[in-house]
Formats: sequence, C-alpha cells, structure tokens
Amino acid sequence: MRLDRTILLSLVFVFIITPTLALDVGPICDCEEIRILSLKSPRMTGSDILELQKELKKLGFYKRELNSTYDWNTYLAVKKFQKANNLSITGVVRQNTWLNLAQSLNKGQEVANKKLEPPKGEVRLLIDAYKKQMIVYSDGEPYHKFPVAVGKPSTKSPIGEWAIIAKDAHWGGGFGVRWMRLNVPWGIYGIHGTNKPGSIGTAASHGCIRMFNRNVRVLYNWVDVGTRVKIIGRRDPIKITHTFRPGQTGKDVLLFQEKLRANGFDPGYTDGRFGDSTKKAMREFKYIYGLKDDLSGDENTFYILNIK
Repeated sequence: MRLDRTILLSLVFVFIITPTLALDVGPICDCEEIRILSLKSPRMTGSDILELQKELKKLGFYKRELNSTYDWNTYLAVKKFQKANNLSITGVVRQNTWLNLAQSLNKGQEVANKKLEPPKGEVRLLIDAYKKQMIVYSDGEPYHKFPVAVGKPSTKSPIGEWAIIAKDAHWGGGFGVRWMRLNVPWGIYGIHGTNKPGSIGTAASHGCIRMFNRNVRVLYNWVDVGTRVKIIGRRDPIKITHTFRPGQTGKDVLLFQEKLRANGFDPGYTDGRFGDSTKKAMREFKYIYGLKDDLSGDENTFYILNIK
C-alpha cells in the first residue's frame, strides 16, 4: 500500500511540474479577444472596433472618421456589409461577419503568393515588433518580408530567441488559418493567421504574431518544427528576485542569458531556460572571475553582470 501511494504521489508531482507534457494536446491560445459587437448604451469601445471600422472603410462601407466606438454609423456600415454579402442583417458582429470581412479583403491577393518559391536554404525568422514586420532568412540571407501584427503594449510579444515546436494546418475559428507554436516557457504564444486583417501592421494581439491568412499559408510550408524564430522589440522591465540554478525557466533567466552573452559568454539561445548551454557559460564565467565553482547565479554573479 505504501509503495502504491509513493508511486501515485510521484505521478502527481510529475504532472504538476510538467504541465506542458500533460496538457499539450493541441493549439490553445488566448492571444486574441473575440467579442460580440453591437449597438448598445453605453457604447462599446475598443481596438477590435477600430479594426472593424478599418476593414469596413477599406471595403467602402464605412465613410466616417475612425473612432474605436460602435456607434450609429458603424452599426449602419455593418448592416450594409451584411446585406451586400447575403448575411443576416442584424448589425451585430459575430464570428461569421469577421470571416466574411476577411474573405472580402483577401480576394485577389492569393495570386501574388503563388509565385513565391520556397527558400532553398535553412530558414530562420526575425520578427521586428518595432516595424511590425517578419523577415524570412535563407542560409542567413534575407529572403522575403511579411507584414505582421504583434502584441499590444499591455500584452507585448515575447522578446527572445525561440523555436517552432508544433504546427497545425487545420486550425480555424477567430485565429484564421494555420498555427505555429513557439517554445516560450511562460505562456502559449505562436504565429497564426487572423480573421481581422485590419490589425496587420499594428500592435493588436495578446502577444501572438498575426499574419494575413494568405501569407501564413505560405510561411507554414516554408518552416519545420525546430525552425528558429527571433523576436525583437520593447519589453517591460524584468526584476531579478532570486538565485538562479540549472533547470529554472522564466523571463528573469532570459535576462540573465542576455547579460552573459553581452559579457562574452555564450549561453546558447536566449530562451529563458537554464539548460546545458547556459550551464557551460556559467562554468566559464565563474572560472574567469574566480568565483565559487558551482552553477548558481548568485549576488556576486549579478553584481559582475550589472543585473542588480
């Protein structure tokens, strides 16, 4: 009985410390808000309404100033669009209206992408959150650029050096087509299509990287699981509150890796994981500075690296 209890406790412990192994059964992402938009009092406001107005304006249904408010003019524009596309004329924006908006904006745009040849070398991606742009590299040389949407100021995209760890070609719903998950240790982030193409070129998501559906289809065929993805941009300040040891993960570990690299020690990818490459860099660092021969990132380490 005692043995069975020990085994059970061990299994529970493994489940708790490795939630991604236990729960990673498919794409799960909360990086995009899907609200039902309608005319009500008080008026609804938000970035999703701004996206709606932009898309309706591009299609010629909304002719007023963009104001991020679901007002009477927006309501009328939605009804006109719904009527023109044989939808239920309700003035209420649900998933079906977003899908039809995306399809209307994408008409005629697939042809240009069919001419794109896949890169022949090793593919890597650089996502520039400043420019809202993705650069595809082939064997280290720029090959093609795609416009993207990145995280809002309140939910920034994860800055760091990541890898694609999962792909799904049949992911739909509010996130458009295609999903490529990144190995960010503190959340679920990925590259995916969107049914809100008006957001492309802006900071609009909850952290994921949005692409036009026509573009994400192309990229999906260019990358494999394991493809490296670097994201650059602004991020919130990171505080160091504890000693680092091998096996730990987090934004603070990523900062620690960046500081090691800046001081001439190679921690591998700055991916927020205190793994083998970071351990090797720590050994070299402690040897050079004559510190205690261990792998612990302590107060002396932080002082030398100018972290605290």
